[in-house]
Amino acid sequence: MAINDEQLLDAGLRCGLIEPPVLERLRLEARRQRLPLLGMVQAHYRFPLAALYRAVAERFGMPYLDAQPLAVEQTLLKKIPPSLVQRKLLLPLREGERIWLVTGDPGDRAGIDSVQRLLGQALPLAMADLAVLQMKAAQALAAKTAADAPALSAESDADLVQVLDNIIREAYFQRASDIHLLTESHGLRVRLRVDGKLRDYPLASGPAVAAALISRVKVLAGLDIAEQRMPQDGGFSYHLARPIEKGFNIRVATAPTRLGERITLRLLGQEAFGLTLSDLGMMDEDLRRFRKVIQRPYGMVLLTGPTGSGKSTTLFAALQEINRPDINIMTVENPIEYTMDGVSQVQTGPKISFADALRSFLRHDPDVLMVGEIRDHETADVAVKAAMTGHLVFSTLHTNNAVSAVTRLIDIGCEPFLIGSTVAAVIAQRLVRRLCPHCRKPRPATAAELAELGADVEQLEIYQAGGCVRCQGSGFSGRLGLFETLWFDEGLARLVARGTDEEALEAGAGERLSFMWEDGCRKVRLGLTTLDEVRDVALHKTRAMLSMN
Repeated sequence: MAINDEQLLDAGLRCGLIEPPVLERLRLEARRQRLPLLGMVQAHYRFPLAALYRAVAERFGMPYLDAQPLAVEQTLLKKIPPSLVQRKLLLPLREGERIWLVTGDPGDRAGIDSVQRLLGQALPLAMADLAVLQMKAAQALAAKTAADAPALSAESDADLVQVLDNIIREAYFQRASDIHLLTESHGLRVRLRVDGKLRDYPLASGPAVAAALISRVKVLAGLDIAEQRMPQDGGFSYHLARPIEKGFNIRVATAPTRLGERITLRLLGQEAFGLTLSDLGMMDEDLRRFRKVIQRPYGMVLLTGPTGSGKSTTLFAALQEINRPDINIMTVENPIEYTMDGVSQVQTGPKISFADALRSFLRHDPDVLMVGEIRDHETADVAVKAAMTGHLVFSTLHTNNAVSAVTRLIDIGCEPFLIGSTVAAVIAQRLVRRLCPHCRKPRPATAAELAELGADVEQLEIYQAGGCVRCQGSGFSGRLGLFETLWFDEGLARLVARGTDEEALEAGAGERLSFMWEDGCRKVRLGLTTLDEVRDVALHKTRAMLSMN
């Protein structure tokens, strides 16, 4: 027995996940468009169905479990008739030393009481996502005949289309950045990267489904489906139908593994529409300086960090801020992650490189240029010369910190005096998970944490993750940037021009350099994130430590 849509919506109202006026407006709109109300609500608020199941659990005062990794207690399952398991979706699941009776409908007291009597013991009740329970029940009941799992036939192509659509739809609702499709011994495993962490997506499938779904993605991406021993790259545009009514680009990469191919899908540009510099998480002083730098008529602004650290998003937000009808902005990217109105965007390929595109741009009277990445001397040389000849140039580098960007440019072949005279700012960044403001829990910092934070007080209140309906129990909601900033002026330019090494440059930068650890500690003290999150991405390095050395 499943909870109906109205029960889910009522639970969402009770916990504050849904606002009554919005629900009534969506109810009228759903009737007019003849669309399901639940889908309209999900599309409006952009949350997965699991959030409403968690709201139901909260209403009944019972734990909500992630049932995906939990094992079915087979000795107890044998006492329950298979028809009752399928009808009522009640499963005994083990979590460590504890066994739960997990249900998809806590209001079904008759079914719960019947199963408890059959088990001969009163197990504690918990709730889980209905889709996960259905998958676990099907797997448990079919355990003895797993070898006889049916292969995917040609007539199930429509189902395959729906499976892929469901995966992408769930990734959209969970605000995932990547979808991982992995071939494993039991079939297909699907994982979504949400806020930088991987989560499993419930999908019961055999090896035939895995191969067919991977082939479908390769066809959509324009890849060779017969080639299974070489990595391939491609992409396609995807549109989610009403009520979501949204399209975005997906970048696809394949790789051969021991058990078969795996595919990673990167969902591009879905989070940045309407994103401003204020949303990135920069502290007020850094934000003021950054805004001043990007308004300059010429110079170079560099963003550094590893893949997935949010560099492109920061560049996009900066370009959005300065984009006006009276200036000509041109970009060269690989791939184009965010589309911008009024901006000429070029994607590199076999016939055009970053350097080729940049040279071409200089003949199109640009005011602002954005280079997706500086990888070689040719690109760096053209970018530096463009910054010297009256253009504002934005670009990215793969370095671990801000100061090493200078060393990287010198290693590529740029002259130190050109770097000093053109670079206006270098910003290194990483992403950390943002604490959910609705359920974060205050606690006193320990003595060791006070030392790490550089606090000069005996007591300090910091926050730790809780878990609620709004953040789906994770305690975190979204991500924010940690930034290491290096602001250039005449004094710093002279140091760079003299070929000063990294250590001397850090020591001589003074207030012009702010370390990522310092930025992270400020955000921990403000309750925006946790110290564990900062430790994961930033080295413990402060200006005070430099002066001690």
